[in-house]
Amino acid sequence: MKKQFLTVAVAALALAGCSKSETVEVAGNRAIGFESFVNNNTRAVTEVTQLTDFYVFGMYGSTDNDIVFNNELNTKTAYWVASKTYEFGAYYNVDKYEGASFDYTTKTLKFPNYTPNNGKDLIVATASRTTNTDVTSEDKVQLSFKHMLSQVKFTFNTSAADAYTIKISDLKFSAKQTETGTYNGTNITWTNSGANGEYKYQEIADIAVEENGYTGNDVNFVIPQNNTNTIEVSFTATLNGPGLTEKSSPFTANLGYSANGKGTDNTWTPGYRYNYIVTINPEDIDGTLKKIEFEVQQIEGWADASETTVLP
Repeated sequence: MKKQFLTVAVAALALAGCSKSETVEVAGNRAIGFESFVNNNTRAVTEVTQLTDFYVFGMYGSTDNDIVFNNELNTKTAYWVASKTYEFGAYYNVDKYEGASFDYTTKTLKFPNYTPNNGKDLIVATASRTTNTDVTSEDKVQLSFKHMLSQVKFTFNTSAADAYTIKISDLKFSAKQTETGTYNGTNITWTNSGANGEYKYQEIADIAVEENGYTGNDVNFVIPQNNTNTIEVSFTATLNGPGLTEKSSPFTANLGYSANGKGTDNTWTPGYRYNYIVTINPEDIDGTLKKIEFEVQQIEGWADASETTVLP
């Protein structure tokens, strides 16, 4: 059984925040600016290569009058108030998430009834700042973003000659899909109490094509969750080629895995990508249902957190 480990470079991203001076009631005021850093950048469905815009909550108290950013773009111009303790919550999800909220007291971002979208990577950050009596020297707010979601990917290998065609279709699994996520500056949690939804993958026309057929490039953002022997993937492999009558076989496999001491067994973790590698050869496709097993090894850090070779 082959095992292969892939790594994805961690990308550090900087954003020059908005900063300008303006004379208002108090001379020498200073605009609130932000600098962002994305931890463990993803290289998959949506690669966050730069943060030109993200959404911010910012306040120096729990009343409406204390709010300076209320789920608004970081490009909004707002000014520091002297001798106040600010709490900031920020997120990037491509578009504004209308249901998002931020609690000043607990410093917690909340995303109720969130459903992953493969075009939207959800990343979050929080920060605190107590201003001086002279706000003209206030620096930009440093925001270190973390990924709220996991990713699941499937890679298909075969020893079949490229004269054959092996198509992979109906690749899917059912798991928690609409949940409430929270981030308190330290911990990311998801409720995992809702109904299951279906995560689907694109058809792979031919895994026997040497230059591009052995890798499935489709990746799903998924809700991080426990999957102890409860989440099963299914797909159909169809074989065709010279002198052959087309044959198809359905395949199923459980997506549980052992973390080998580097996390929690059978639990998809925020900021990790899980790559399940499957080997399908012509002799495995005989029209009968096949059960396969995954041996998963977890790699520390973002990107390809788990990768394995599977034999039917």
